Amino acid sequence: MVLQPAPRPPGPYFFLSYAHTPNEDPKANRWVAKLFKDLCDHVLEMTDLPDPSMAGFMDSGLLTGHLWHRRLAEALATCRVFVPLYSRRYFVSQNCGREWTAFVQRINSQPGFDGRRPEAIIPALWTPMQPEALPLVARSIQFAHEKLGPRYRDEGFYGLSKLAVRRPSYQLATHALASRIVEVGESTRLEPIEPVDFPSLTSAFEDFDAAQALTLTVVVPDRDRLPTGRNPYFYGRLPEDWNPFRGEEQPRSLFYYALELATANGFRTEIGSLSDFRPELLAGKQPTGPGVVIIDPWAVTDPVCLAALAAFDQAELPWVSVIIPWNRDDAETTSREAQLRSALQATLHKRWSDLSTESIDHYSQFRRAFPDALNRAGNQFLRKATPYPPKGNSPESSD
Repeated sequence: MVLQPAPRPPGPYFFLSYAHTPNEDPKANRWVAKLFKDLCDHVLEMTDLPDPSMAGFMDSGLLTGHLWHRRLAEALATCRVFVPLYSRRYFVSQNCGREWTAFVQRINSQPGFDGRRPEAIIPALWTPMQPEALPLVARSIQFAHEKLGPRYRDEGFYGLSKLAVRRPSYQLATHALASRIVEVGESTRLEPIEPVDFPSLTSAFEDFDAAQALTLTVVVPDRDRLPTGRNPYFYGRLPEDWNPFRGEEQPRSLFYYALELATANGFRTEIGSLSDFRPELLAGKQPTGPGVVIIDPWAVTDPVCLAALAAFDQAELPWVSVIIPWNRDDAETTSREAQLRSALQATLHKRWSDLSTESIDHYSQFRRAFPDALNRAGNQFLRKATPYPPKGNSPESSD
């Protein structure tokens, strides 16, 4: 008797394709996981799926090697809708590019009676992106992001997830996206196929230019002008050598750690100076990219730095985020903290209470704070630099 292969189990309703955050913290992707769960809950309520596990698939990273590749390939071969979560990190990810390739190959193998391919890709914005910055394959996918709400269009799901005040906008966008997923899933016929050999696939994003400019500025007093009693141990020959958390476990300066994190997030870093942000130099100029300024609290003791900080505070620079590190193990800083904070608050009168300014207490917090600063600055840069949608190029719905 010839044994027949066991029937393939039904696939997930949608496949959420996203870029993993490079972080040792097991909860690094918790905001994506929350979005996935909320979408699954909505899809389950909007359909007659008998099992909650059938609502969606998200790569949790729990499997590795052959098992991981096989599970991805099976989900891509059987899902109804492919939901890519757009961000710069997404389009530099080889695995995300392979997932897109696998799904598009499946679509292309099943043209309809009229020769048209099924439209089963529903993109979502994790962070805002200019349409012209997308790789070619993504530009061909039309979707009216503005239907998910103006806050979503301007901040993406990441921005809506992080702030409690954005919860109504998050709920609106999540429900609208789930509705679109179900609409496409019910109206599009896409047959399952045999899983592909995932590792052999090439990324669909080979033409993506990840090198967006980022201006990184470190504001630190010159080592030769440190106030009496300030230990030069934390300072180097250049401002970029400053390490407020210097020790055996943190040999790198914050600048070089920031450089590494910026590269991992798809940015080309340029060293900046506060003098570049003087209002008279910025008049009539469009920004070329987002910026992050890292300020040593002791900078307020240096007249040169103090004057530059005051001018920086007067400029309207929403696309520039600020990080202020405080080392709780540095006795000199903790003993002068009240005085330094008072001087910073008086000098950075506008910036001090701004959402784009953040203080950190430990080196480990920088790993979270810097990507957050990048996202805030990047979102504001996109809003400032290019209207959405660009003039004469109104996006069309995929309806």
